Formats: sequence, C-alpha cells, structure tokens
Amino acid sequence: MGRSGIHANRNFLLLWSGNATSLVGFHGVRIAYPMLVLAVTGSPAAAGWVGFALNLPSLIFQIPAGIVADYSNRIRTLVICQITGLIAACLAAGAVAAELSSLALIVGVTAFIEGSVYVFVGLSELGAIRDVVSHAQRPAAFSFLEAEQPIAILVGRAAGAAVYGVARWLPFIADAVSYLYCLVALLLIRPDSTAPQKAAEPDRHSVRRTIADGFRVVWAEPFLRTSTAMIGLSNIVIQLVLLLILVELKNGGGPAWTVGVVLGAAGVGGVLGAAAAARLTTRFPPRNVYRGALWAWTALLVPMALSADPFVLAACWCGIGGVGVVSNVALTISRLDVIPEQTLGRAVATMALFCDGAVALGALGAGYLLSTVGAVATRWLALTAMFTLAAYASTRTTRSRDLPLALTSPDS
Repeated sequence: MGRSGIHANRNFLLLWSGNATSLVGFHGVRIAYPMLVLAVTGSPAAAGWVGFALNLPSLIFQIPAGIVADYSNRIRTLVICQITGLIAACLAAGAVAAELSSLALIVGVTAFIEGSVYVFVGLSELGAIRDVVSHAQRPAAFSFLEAEQPIAILVGRAAGAAVYGVARWLPFIADAVSYLYCLVALLLIRPDSTAPQKAAEPDRHSVRRTIADGFRVVWAEPFLRTSTAMIGLSNIVIQLVLLLILVELKNGGGPAWTVGVVLGAAGVGGVLGAAAAARLTTRFPPRNVYRGALWAWTALLVPMALSADPFVLAACWCGIGGVGVVSNVALTISRLDVIPEQTLGRAVATMALFCDGAVALGALGAGYLLSTVGAVATRWLALTAMFTLAAYASTRTTRSRDLPLALTSPDS
C-alpha cells in the first residue's frame, strides 16, 4: 500500500464509498419504514413496531456479529450483507408497489433483515478498513469512517423523505440501488490486500469464554456499569422524541420532505459536533462534557415540548445530534482509560448490546406511549425523563470510577 495518501488507496476508496452509499440508502428507508406504516395503518403503535424491527437486530446480533468480524474474512462478510440487503430492499419495494394486504407484516420482516445487515456491516467495516490501509493511513481512514453516520443521516433522511413524497416505493428502490453500488465496489477490491488475518476458528468453549469476558469486564467496573445504564435510558428518551417528531409532522399536514429535512438536521449537527469534539474533549474533562451533554439535551427538549413548528424541531434536533457526537468522543476517551486493551472489543460489544437494545425497546415503547397519552403529554414526559437523568448525573459523587463520564451518540 506504500506511503501514498489515503486518496490514492484504491481499495480504501472502493470500500468507504460503497459502504457510505449503502448507509445513505439505509437511512433513507429507516425514515420511510415508519412513515409508510403510519400512513397505511394510522397507528403510532404500528410505526413503533416497525422501528422495533429495525433496531431489534442490535439486541440479538451484536455479539455474534463481533465474533464473525473477528474470525471471518471481512470483505466476504460485507459482500454477503449487501446481497442480503439488496434482496430485502427489492422485496419491500415490490410489496409497496403492489399494495399487498399484508404490507405491514412484509415491511416488518424486511426492516428486521436490513437492521441485521446494518449490525454485521458496522462491526466488519471497522476491521476491513484496517485491513486495506497502511498504519500511516489509519488516522485519515478512521476520520472518513467517523464522518459516515452524520453524512448518511443528513443525506439519507432528507432524500428518503423527499422521494417518499413522490412515490411510497421509491425510497426502497433507491435503497436497492445503494446496495448494488456497494456490492460492485466491494467486488472490485483487489483480493491480495484484503485477506487479513484469519484467526483460528473458536471452539464452543472459547466462544462462551469470549462472551463471558465482555460481560465480566463491564460488570466489574463501576463506571462501565453505571454509564451503560445511563446510555440505555437516554437512548430510550431519544427514540421517543424521534417518533414524536415523525407523528407531529405527519399530523401537521406538511409535505413528506419536511420530515426528512427536520430529522436530517441531526446530520448537520453531527458534522458540526465532530468538528468541535476534539477541542472540547481536550479542553474539558470528559466528566464535564458528559454533564454538559445531558443538560444540553434537556435544554433542547424544552422548545420541543412547547412547539411543534418544523423550524423549532429542526433546530433542536440539529443540536441534539451535535451534542451526541461530542459526548460520544468523550465516552471513547473514557473507555480507553478504564477498559483493559485485551478485552476492549468484547467489553464494547457488551455495552452496545444493552445500549442499542434500548434503542429497539425505546422505538417500540414510544409507539404505545404516543397512542395512549398523546403527543402533548409525551413531549413533557420526554423532557422530564431527560431532566431526571441530568440531575442524577450532577448529584453523583465526583469519583471517576463511579460516575459515567459520557454518553454514546444516540441514533438521532
């Protein structure tokens, strides 16, 4: 791979552009799925179920996907994922275009499949990038990787909602095209640079020990225990706010693209947050960044509790996305300080199991809460819950091992 810059690394550019394009398509349908079910059924609870189906794989497959990423050829895993996602997207597009009577059930299944692809791709891509770049190129390569999510959220949500307004099946066709592009890009990668490493296949005992070690590290460290619980709770609140925005914008009668613009604002905030994160986490202790993030989220939920105006929602959602990225960087720094290097991957996978699982449960619970108490009460419940988390964190002891230092960026 030589000493040339990252822009001259053909394999990396193919890998990154393919996965980034696929991620844009995924975020497009991630907003189209609940919009579609909400339009077909008129039920926020049903929309919550499809959001649950999208996020449930994070609860089920997080650790298995990590084991696959460690013991399999990562490029081959990514290829299989793109083929699977392509089939699911085509199935969803066909079901929507044909207006099948079992449409809600079919899109629930395809949402689950696409959510599963998302989990396996996310864990394999990190190692695959390391496999195709030199050590000197890694900082630039991982900077590109860090930018994927906010860019995909911005472009995917805006485009997904816009084309949904033209035809309900169109976001799924665009999603299929993005899978196809990524598949072609992966197949063009030269195999001589992508054959890592294959570790010895684990036996049944070593797999059980691998999983148990991750849980043991998290449980034994007070900081990891507490922060994981706090992250999960905050992710539930964020999922509640996300579905609330969706329902209120639909009930407001505006064009479909408004939903994409408002929710895509989190991507704008994420890009700005990424630019500010290094300075903030260097200047302030991670503990202070954590507390500031919770109080910032609480403050941003106040205008959202008082108004359903799209401009207010977009501005606040932009801020939520930006604060999430900053706190995510602070958490990464903190984790590296307390987790032994030899168990880092397993411990992170264990925490992701709980934190991402909370996203799935939050999406499901949000639908039923909105159906039961309505939008106005839900706004104030979300604000109260976030305020409680911020107040709890601020009154905790200042001992670093007992205080959760930061939060992961919620999938806002």
